[in-house]
Amino acid sequence: MSKTVTYVRKTLHGLLLALGILFFVILVLALTPAPFYMHHALGHDPAPQGDGAFEPEHIVLFGGAGMPSEGNLIRLYYTASAAQHYGAPVLIVHPEDAVCRAEMTRYLVQSGLSEDRLSFMDRGSNTRSQALELAKADPGLTKARLLVVTAPEQVRRTVKTLEKAGFTQVHGLAAREATVDFDLSLKGKELHGNQAVPTMESTNLRYTFWNYLKLEITCFREYFALAYYRLKGWI
Repeated sequence: MSKTVTYVRKTLHGLLLALGILFFVILVLALTPAPFYMHHALGHDPAPQGDGAFEPEHIVLFGGAGMPSEGNLIRLYYTASAAQHYGAPVLIVHPEDAVCRAEMTRYLVQSGLSEDRLSFMDRGSNTRSQALELAKADPGLTKARLLVVTAPEQVRRTVKTLEKAGFTQVHGLAAREATVDFDLSLKGKELHGNQAVPTMESTNLRYTFWNYLKLEITCFREYFALAYYRLKGWI
């Protein structure tokens, strides 16, 4: 019994130590630009660029959130811009949801696209199944030039998954948020309040640190997904 207790204690001690080290590394990384570059790299289009400009025959939006939601709205924004620029029809890949379908259609129509340029594919519950269902629903798409719009962290996995499913000309477009370009510092500003509590003037502590922590979680989750897809042979 004592050996069992000792073993359990050592195991818990090792686990807690490993978690503590991991947490410390995450905190340190959040104080550096590393999370930004990690996230930016995931949003890089992995498809070969070739010699000429890529002219898509279809704009394919991969959604998954509700409407309205931050994720779907920014993807719709990029989709509308790309569709207007290239004049290509839009295919929305999204789990079946009548409300989302109606709201996404309304957004794109209000953005200047005619409804007859929009189509939906609502089968599949993850990127792999959606890619297979897309190829099954319209085999001609596998040879067409596709511009895929999705979240920055999902660009690499989405493009690679489509290629594995037989699509031969796929490029990715990351729906990135724009960065602010105005002064957020509090230096020299009189804000009153409790003077015994110091004012955090640095934007690094007020915004950047926490934003980078969130980016780290997003990136680590996607790294896990990429590893899983690779082990499954889906990419």
